[in-house]
Amino acid sequence: MKTSNKILLGIFLAIILFTTLIQVMVFAKYKRGEYVKFNREAFTEMTVVEIPDIRFVSLKGLGSCAVMPGEKFKLEMQKEKTARISYRVVNDTLIVIGDPAYMSDQLEQGTRNRTPVNIYLPTIVPIKGAYCDIRLGGSFDSASAPSYNVQLGKSAYLFTNSRGTNNATVYINELTCSGEQASIDLDNNFTVNNLHMQLMRSNFDDRGATVKKITIEADERSNIRLSGRNIKAVK
Repeated sequence: MKTSNKILLGIFLAIILFTTLIQVMVFAKYKRGEYVKFNREAFTEMTVVEIPDIRFVSLKGLGSCAVMPGEKFKLEMQKEKTARISYRVVNDTLIVIGDPAYMSDQLEQGTRNRTPVNIYLPTIVPIKGAYCDIRLGGSFDSASAPSYNVQLGKSAYLFTNSRGTNNATVYINELTCSGEQASIDLDNNFTVNNLHMQLMRSNFDDRGATVKKITIEADERSNIRLSGRNIKAVK
């Protein structure tokens, strides 16, 4: 075999060996629970809009909206896609619409604006959402856990998610939620001190979250799924 061929073969075998070694190392870390899911939001450049003090939030047509506690009222949207988001403050209400061009029949079929939108609230502000996916954020410190008041309309989905927290417990103090033809999911890393729900033709799943006190009013067409320990918390 020519020397040049031997060199090429050696390089090829080295690449295969190196690739295999990386895969084995990654799999070993995954098995040990050290694997951390890639956080796309950390690399998404956002446009920040400071808004005046508000008393209400109205959301429609958003497919990637996060509501989180913050030191002041603030709205964030993915840069270069802000033209697709309509937002304004009318009197004391922040109104955010995914895309005014979306018609009711498109929203009914599941059309949403997937542009990331973050809303920061320093105080409890009633939130009203329809045709939206809304993620609630919490706090790692139980003493500073936020509270939320959310009214969900048709085809709204409310959920909590602990991504990027490395399995640390996330706290919400009080969650008051009403839903009509909506869905609500919690997350197994979340602890909610007080949960109050009124459901009509809606679905709720605690997904292993810890809820210390629960009050529920639901019609016969609603579906509720609670883990054993949370059943005991129902009042």
